[in-house]
Amino acid sequence: MLPYEPLLVLHGASCEVRASTAPADALMAARQFGEVLTTKLGHLAGVQLPAGDQPARLQTLARAGMLTAGVLAAFQDLHGFDGGERGEQEVAAHLVDRCFSLAGWFFRAQTGDPEPMAFVSAEASDLRILAHRVASLEAALPQLRREFDLRVAPASLSASQREQLIFSARDAAYEPLREADIAAEVQRRLTEAGWDVLGAGEEDERSRSLGCVLVGPRLAGGRRADMLLTVGGQVVGIIECKRDGTDLADAMEQAGAMAEGATDFSPWPVWRSPLPYRYVSDGRRLLFCDAHDPEPQSRLVSGFHQPSTLARWQREAEADSAAPTYRARQAAYLPRANEEFRQLRVSQHRAVRAIEQALEAGQRRVLVQMATGTGRSFTGVFTAYRQLRYAGAARILFVTDRKVIAKQLIAQLRQFSMSDGGRRFDDVFHVEELTAAGLAPSASVAVATVQRLSAMLAGTPPAPEDGSDRVSAYETAERQAHPATAPLDVTYYEALPPDAFDLVIVDDCHRGLYGQRRALLEYFDAPVVGFSATPTATVLGFFNGNLVDSYTYEQAVADGVAVDYSVYEIRVADSRQLAFAAPIDAAGVEAKGSRRARYEQLDEELAHTGPHGSARIVAADHLAAVVTAFRDALPTMFPDRTQGGVLGVVPKTVVFAQDGAHADEVVERIRDVFDAKDTFCQQITQRDDRAAQMLREFRTTPQFRIAVVTDLISGFSDMRAIECLVILREVRSSAYYEQLLALGTQPIASTELRAVTPGAVVKTELVVVDAVGASRHHRPLVNVTDASGPAGRAALERLLNRTVDGLVTPQETAELGVRLARLIPKLGEADGTTIQKLAGQPLQELVADLLDSVDQDHLAQLREAGGEKAVEGERYAAIYPLAETPALREALLGLYDRPTASRVTAPDRRRRRAETVRRRLAAFMQQAGPFTPAQLWWIEKIADGTAAAEPRFDPTHLDGVPFSARGGTDGFLHAFGPDAAIDLLDELRRALA
Repeated sequence: MLPYEPLLVLHGASCEVRASTAPADALMAARQFGEVLTTKLGHLAGVQLPAGDQPARLQTLARAGMLTAGVLAAFQDLHGFDGGERGEQEVAAHLVDRCFSLAGWFFRAQTGDPEPMAFVSAEASDLRILAHRVASLEAALPQLRREFDLRVAPASLSASQREQLIFSARDAAYEPLREADIAAEVQRRLTEAGWDVLGAGEEDERSRSLGCVLVGPRLAGGRRADMLLTVGGQVVGIIECKRDGTDLADAMEQAGAMAEGATDFSPWPVWRSPLPYRYVSDGRRLLFCDAHDPEPQSRLVSGFHQPSTLARWQREAEADSAAPTYRARQAAYLPRANEEFRQLRVSQHRAVRAIEQALEAGQRRVLVQMATGTGRSFTGVFTAYRQLRYAGAARILFVTDRKVIAKQLIAQLRQFSMSDGGRRFDDVFHVEELTAAGLAPSASVAVATVQRLSAMLAGTPPAPEDGSDRVSAYETAERQAHPATAPLDVTYYEALPPDAFDLVIVDDCHRGLYGQRRALLEYFDAPVVGFSATPTATVLGFFNGNLVDSYTYEQAVADGVAVDYSVYEIRVADSRQLAFAAPIDAAGVEAKGSRRARYEQLDEELAHTGPHGSARIVAADHLAAVVTAFRDALPTMFPDRTQGGVLGVVPKTVVFAQDGAHADEVVERIRDVFDAKDTFCQQITQRDDRAAQMLREFRTTPQFRIAVVTDLISGFSDMRAIECLVILREVRSSAYYEQLLALGTQPIASTELRAVTPGAVVKTELVVVDAVGASRHHRPLVNVTDASGPAGRAALERLLNRTVDGLVTPQETAELGVRLARLIPKLGEADGTTIQKLAGQPLQELVADLLDSVDQDHLAQLREAGGEKAVEGERYAAIYPLAETPALREALLGLYDRPTASRVTAPDRRRRRAETVRRRLAAFMQQAGPFTPAQLWWIEKIADGTAAAEPRFDPTHLDGVPFSARGGTDGFLHAFGPDAAIDLLDELRRALA
């Protein structure tokens, strides 16, 4: 240990020499050993650890994925071992053993040395010599400690470097096997996977089971293979057992040579030569290679594939020799462009192609960043559809961390309309939720929560029937700064074997899945595609930094897929005086740096640096003052809806409270301050069985204005009408904060907004009111709080004129982009045509160019390709249309000046659209009828909705106005019958589109 950390040697030896003579001192030395090693690990992993709290420091490392359950238990013993009835000396001896085992683990992690190391108790004479040396070193302990503190500042690691360290630490946690035990362990794992291991002289019985294992068969030339695999009596694969510590990659090359020799003069039928399925194992690690893959690559797997899986692969290879494997079919058969891509946005199309290209290249972990609410789930569904239909994936797993999202994913998959005649996805590919019983053989897609996978693979208790499985993992993590959750260890599960899926898609789960629960994903022999809105260091590390595509919130705003947001802070002083203002410390475009660098440095709540214990909230004695300040500021925040200084209708608002008791107090204060009835403000909690009904009422009724919540309350597409978010409790996680923002940054059709917020014309932004400092996590690029009214007009004109001067700064460019983005939701067809003619591009592209010209990631790519000249060229090109076209600047100011209502939609376009829909409806009624009067009401209202806003009716609108008056989705299903209703809706949407 001396070359890696001298202090560990000192404290470990001190514990050993005092175990029998001064056990209390030995306990102290053991504790110091654990604290030094913990600090050293934090330094090596680049993880900031909480100061002075060893249990919290250990949990931080565990959540990062550094510690297995066994290693964590050893550390915890050093800090506070309960010896029970054991004597002090016996406890001290136990801690000496723990120190030695941790030292061996750390040594293996640093060196990769696989040699087994057993602790040997020293003789008394040796202990006396050791004690003398320890005493001389302890005199220098203060100096050694100062030197140590200078060495262990958190290192700056890339995501791939951290992942390699985590892999080494986890691999080192398993004691090496003796050479004599390796073959026995391999045979045990084969039996576990359903293989029939034949004994000596039983080779002729290789057809007694689908899959049999020949042990030690003699090959041509007198050589022996360790094991051969037979399927249906034919030899298909080879297994080589190697001494622990052997380079398995080198061993796989040897196995390849053996796979060729095994077929020469074989006494048994051979399926193909050379044998395609090759395994190499040291009893712990298992390396696999399929020689049929294009440019075959070896990969670590958690267990042997079942005989039925190899049999399926044989059938697929025989049916298509040109593309014999799943990976080969991805390159051969995925169409690069066809009509079905038309249902995707450009950002979604780009993400799908990036995923497919990565999978074609054999990349096993693929990460996509998509801002929350930009169609991430649909992108995952579309990816799965193409993998199943064209690449021939047998089965795909979707993983999410909330049951409500799992239900929404299942519904989205089943309702997905395929391009070949409009068939529903579920008509061809069976979708089901994963349960404890496993999956039906017919299932093509399984949807599972992290909790369900944990219960099946790691034996954790299933979610209790108290609604807790509806609570987001983000909220669970928020409840305690350092939750004491042990890392998961998984075991083979017969109903869900490692080869159960060809692809795993993770839908923006909490980062804990990639840290302490990472074994759940590592269990499956399948590529993992992850979608994340905020890929933190832990997430990036799991995916080896392989971020193949990124669609940020700022890009979504530029594209009109999301609305911008502005932040107001309420600062509560001890004197109960409030300061309500827009913070001026926006991040700034040059200070933000690259997204990749920020994400790699971001550890969310890994090491919460604020005060430990209860989260900070707006307490009861300040609630009335805070709510009053919010009420009084509403006319200022929404000036275009104010007459005579009075706001007509309070915008739909979500208030984020700490817990049920706090939410009850908030509801009471809001009703008092606004002098409103009970329906005006209500609490919604996911644990409440009435949550779905209350959410529907909040979305669809004008009376329910303010919802008080304690967690993410629904899928984001359901919350389009929200225009205010009031935060009354601390938010520790940056990712959680962005999830909350996404509740209100989704755009909404003007007709739908007016139905629930009378007097509103268009939604242009989300207003965030922060009373606890939560906005520190993610300041807006530019905090524009005066986008309406004379002040906003003056600011826009000033920025447009600055483009003419040629002196516009990067910060001003960003502000101009944000202000122009606020005009996108108001843009009508005629206005859009005018601006495109003047600018040579749509307003959305103009905004995107402005924001790209100050985006540090985009500029870094330009700088690498063409130097500073390319960067300056990009900035000049972004402002050129504005600087050189006075008519464009006037048109934009005119667009700002004109009454909003005149530019929501073009009346003649609406009329033509309505007439077209009426003709199509008449044809549909004649062909599909007759219908009852109740059914006709639903059909006609769906047609009205199609004519008003969408090219195709969105089924989620069934829970909106006017459908909510007749029960929403439930009422629709009742009117037509559950099965017939879904078929009719599909047919009606196609007929009217």
